[in-house]
Amino acid sequence: MTINAGVERAMSPNQRPSSSRGRHSERGQVLAIGALVVLGMIAMGALILEGGNAFAQQRATQNGTDAAANAGAVVLAERLGGAARSDADVLARIQSIAGANGVTSFIATYTDVKGRPLDTAGAVAATSGNAPAQVGGTAIPPNTQGVAVSGTKTFATTIGRAIGFTTFDASADATAITGQAVGGAFLPVIFPVSISGCDRSGTTVPFTQDMWDTSEPPSTVGGFPTGTEYIVPLCKTNGPGGGGGSFQILDLDPTLNCLEETQNPPFIEWTTFPVNVPVDTGNNCAKPIADEVNANLRLTPVLIPFCDNDCTPTGGGSNGVYHVTGVASFYIDYMSDSNNPNNSECLGGTSPYSNQPLTNVIGGNGSSSCVVGWFVEYITAGPVGSGTVDNAEAIAIQLIR
Repeated sequence: MTINAGVERAMSPNQRPSSSRGRHSERGQVLAIGALVVLGMIAMGALILEGGNAFAQQRATQNGTDAAANAGAVVLAERLGGAARSDADVLARIQSIAGANGVTSFIATYTDVKGRPLDTAGAVAATSGNAPAQVGGTAIPPNTQGVAVSGTKTFATTIGRAIGFTTFDASADATAITGQAVGGAFLPVIFPVSISGCDRSGTTVPFTQDMWDTSEPPSTVGGFPTGTEYIVPLCKTNGPGGGGGSFQILDLDPTLNCLEETQNPPFIEWTTFPVNVPVDTGNNCAKPIADEVNANLRLTPVLIPFCDNDCTPTGGGSNGVYHVTGVASFYIDYMSDSNNPNNSECLGGTSPYSNQPLTNVIGGNGSSSCVVGWFVEYITAGPVGSGTVDNAEAIAIQLIR
């Protein structure tokens, strides 16, 4: 009995605490590890979700910064075209576009045509050692042809708040430049920069590029520009007095015929001017191009290359080339092709479409074919060259980085 009682006492609950405490300790360790696992899962989920959000926000910030730089370059392009534009105008346009795209803060500086930051004196900042001139610093420096924008967008986190991150920043840089257009989608015809006549059958008056009156683009879609409407002769390929042949047509893409080049103009980029461009040797181009222009390109701005002197091609035959010296912006009213040196649509009077008086730039009846319309200050997207922008030349804007 004594022995059994002793055994009972040895097995009583009062003798088992060590085992119970061990199980409680194990449960505590499991709970702690579980909490760490859950916390890790939350952190991993936050990393994945916020990483995807950050990627989307970064892309949106880059797009917004690109748009802001382009907006500043547009103001500079307007200034190159003769409009009164100031540093305040550049700043206001950038602020407006940046805000509309959710860019919460930015720093913008002026650049040259190569995208290099300029100081307030117009010198390359890296060379002069001076600080870059900022947009909003009261004045546009000399030699300015671009804007560089560094934009930042602050955005709120979602699940990232659980691990202590409430906001993130996305940043992006962009530079846009403006200047002389050296490329684009061109109508495959060419203007003489110095127009004195197309043949010798009529009175001629020398007419140079500096004499071109530049018109204001129409204020409404399908409207007419405000300014002088010109009859511009399209001379015959074999020069003044020769007669016959097609008018001056370019071969911009050897894989396309002239009608295809008019319907879907190939994008051409030249690095600088002057440049030699081949003559289209086809004899059936004039009427198809004129028909296409009148059917689908009336009252639209087009880019047309122009050449020096009377635009007489050199080389002859299938090897002929035009010496292209620039690009004009022309708002087309109509186009006419004829072998009649007294083509009534190219003589003058009043346009049957716009009802505006026509100015015949050669002062006589020396043109059997012509394009009629207005020289306009037309800003387009495309490659920018380092040359100066002369009267009535196309101005381009290019995002370079």
